[in-house]
Amino acid sequence: MSSYGHCGRNFEVWNRRESWFWVVVDPRRNRGSIGAAISEAEAIREATELIEESFDLRGEFVCAWNAVLANLAGYLGRLNRSSGECVG
Repeated sequence: MSSYGHCGRNFEVWNRRESWFWVVVDPRRNRGSIGAAISEAEAIREATELIEESFDLRGEFVCAWNAVLANLAGYLGRLNRSSGECVG
């Protein structure tokens, strides 16, 4: 079983025989979702889509902000490598 995180929520993915399964638990609402997929990548995609769909407006903002910060970090890392200077 592997654990992943997306937009501040955790989910797990595992396989049995030739199928992949995922579970997303929402402890605040005392509920969760489970699904099956044909590959690990598909299970991860389905779980992250469910997380994104279940967010309220605040959650959507946090998820979008995290994506912007990740893009910025990647850009600064590439800039740092190309210039040979230390950023930080």
